[in-house]
Formats: sequence, structure tokens, C-alpha cells
Amino acid sequence: MTNALGKNEIIVYHRASNGKLKLRQRIATGGGGSGIQLDPGDSLGSQGSLLLDSRSGRLFAVNTETRSNNPLDGQDVGDCQQGTISSFQVNRYGQLNLVDRIPSGGLFPNSLTVDRNLLYVLNAGGPGLNPFCGVGPNITGFKVSQSGNIRRFFNATMPIDPGTSPGNFLDCDPGNAPFSTEEFRCGLNPPAFPRSPAQIGFTPDKQKLVVTVKGTNTIYVFPLSRNGRPTSPSLTQVGNPFQPTPFGFAFAKTYDSSKSYLLVTEPFGATSTIPAPSASAVSSFEIGNDGALTTITQSLPNGQTTSCWIAIAPSGKYAYVSNNGGSTISSYQIGSDGSLTLLASVAAQANKPNDLAIVYEDGKSFLYVLNSGDGTVGAYQIGNDGSLTSLGSVGGLPSDDGAQGLAAY
Repeated sequence: MTNALGKNEIIVYHRASNGKLKLRQRIATGGGGSGIQLDPGDSLGSQGSLLLDSRSGRLFAVNTETRSNNPLDGQDVGDCQQGTISSFQVNRYGQLNLVDRIPSGGLFPNSLTVDRNLLYVLNAGGPGLNPFCGVGPNITGFKVSQSGNIRRFFNATMPIDPGTSPGNFLDCDPGNAPFSTEEFRCGLNPPAFPRSPAQIGFTPDKQKLVVTVKGTNTIYVFPLSRNGRPTSPSLTQVGNPFQPTPFGFAFAKTYDSSKSYLLVTEPFGATSTIPAPSASAVSSFEIGNDGALTTITQSLPNGQTTSCWIAIAPSGKYAYVSNNGGSTISSYQIGSDGSLTLLASVAAQANKPNDLAIVYEDGKSFLYVLNSGDGTVGAYQIGNDGSLTSLGSVGGLPSDDGAQGLAAY
């Protein structure tokens, strides 16, 4: 996804049997993206902004509908623009057809999750400078037809508390940028990406929704009623009110166990500095029936900077993390009990990587990464030992200009 301000687009690539990519199609979402915002390498501050349901052949994309890409320009008009969701049908050749675009139920939508006909979006923005703009950060549910048409799911919205930044976050990186108090107040629209809600996802059993919230360092687990509506969440604070910060997550169903485990990236490390150089980590948890989290591995460091996105190999043995600030990819090994071991601090080189996707076909697994720094998609073959072999990259995305969102099958 280009995530371009004013005209968001999806770029489609064809994947050959050897994993290499070839540009196939460009298609507009009908809405506008966020543009650069505070960081051209991570302008949405989220994982899961582009979502593929390969079983039904549907693709979903968020449009933040941002009117200005400069949060310091004082234009209140941008604060009130509600986001939208676009849906596409994917034909047998991988080409897209735009089906629908509807309001997201909030401001600055940045993450999506789907199960059959039930779609949920995370709206990360809040009223911002104008208290009359509308609702604050929330999750909102929708019903989706087989053809991809979307309608609002009545009474399926729950609020998210974005928190307020502690004093030591008001000037987070004085050496690199003149960040202001206004920028790092949580709940703005656009929100402050280092502290905003980051991802929403169904648990593997489809009985719960998980949401990571950076501003309070909290993981929400919403049990779902029988009809799929969220109920009061269980809240688990990771570490302490300051750090580490939960960002992206994925579920690993281990290769010799019927259980599944929640793996969460922690991009800023145990420090008051955002971002903390060479201080990222990954934790793993087991989710109880009541939604409570039990820590298995706590904050296992990888020595890299801003580890935000994560993907699990089809074998369930390996996890890959993109390190946006360090332009690298790290790898972890997943034990049968959900425990983690650092496999390689630098498993591969990249260029300001953000979103990741993994596919499996004919006995081969491939990892793809959106390189926001140069507007390419990098391809890697995953070895049986978890190692990565580069297959090169292909262009077509904006270079260092806010591209984010990746899905593959």
C-alpha cells in the first residue's frame, strides 16, 4: 500500500515459483492515506493496515483520509476527517477490483482483522485539537458480504484509552527533531505514532480480539460474545507505565503442540528515550480463557533499533522482526512451549523495513518486507534452519514517503 496523501493506492505483484516478484497492477483505494506524518518510514505506526483474506479472495485497506501531512501546521480541519475502509475482490490471477469504501467509525484507522464475515478496525486517532471532532480511539466491527461489500455492525464498538505521555516523552529525540508537547499527546488525529494504538487481531480460536496500545504499554484482550461483539476487555500492562512498548504481534501455533502463543514486538526497550538505539525486544505470552496474559519469555533483546513488525514462519518454529531504525531483520526460534531464543540479531539487511508477509507453496517458504526507505519489496527464501537468503527486491512504491501495508498469498 502506498498510503499516499490524497490518493492511496495498492500495488500488486505477481510471485513466481522461485519467490521473485514482478509488478502487475496499480489500483486506487478511492480514499486518501496519511502521507509522511512524523516519520516517512513508519507513518501509520501500526501493523496490519492492509489485510488479505485469501480464503474468500477479499482484500481490505485503511484510508486515514488525512488532509495535511504536517501535524504542526495548526490546521484543525484535518483533525475532524473520519477515516475509511476500502475492500477489493481478488481474482484468480491476483488482480484487484474495488468493491466498496465506507467510514471506519473513527479517526485515523491503522489496523484491520477479519474472520469470515466479521471485520474489525482499530481507529487510532482521537478528537485532537477539536473536542467536537467525534469519538476517541476505538475498535469498530463490520459485517462483510462474500462479494466484499461492508456494513456497520451495530453495537460493536469499544473504546481504547490511548493514555497521556509521561513528561519524559515530551521531548523524545531532541538530537534529531524538534518534537513538541503537542505532537506527543496521545489520542490526536493524526496520533503520535510512537505512543498510539498499534494493532488489532483475532486470536486463533476467533473467540477474542487483541489490541496493543503503545501509549499505556498495555495489551487489551476483548472476549467476543456468541454473535461476535466485543465485551469488557482484560488489560495487561507490559513492564511498567514507561517501557517497554508493545507494538506488532503474531500468533504462533507451535509445531509439536496444540496451543498457540502471542508474540509481541517491543520497539523502544526499557528506557525513557524514544526510540532507544539498539534496545528492541520480543516477548511471548499465553492467553487464558479469561483473556489474562501469562508471560513465557519476557523482553528478549535483539540488539536492534525499533523492532515493530513480526511474522511467523509456516512451520511455527521461527519468527522474523523488521527493525525500521536499523534497516535490518532479526530472527527468533520458537520453542514448543512458546519460549523464545534469539536466532540471529541480523538475519538480513533491509532499507527502513516495516510490514512483513510470509507465504508457503510447494515446500518452500518466502518472507517479504516493505522497504519504506527506497520504495521496494524485498524477497527472501526461508531455510529449514530459519536462515534467510535474499532473492532481490522490486520497486513500485513511494521512496521514503510513507508507504506502509503489505499482504501476500
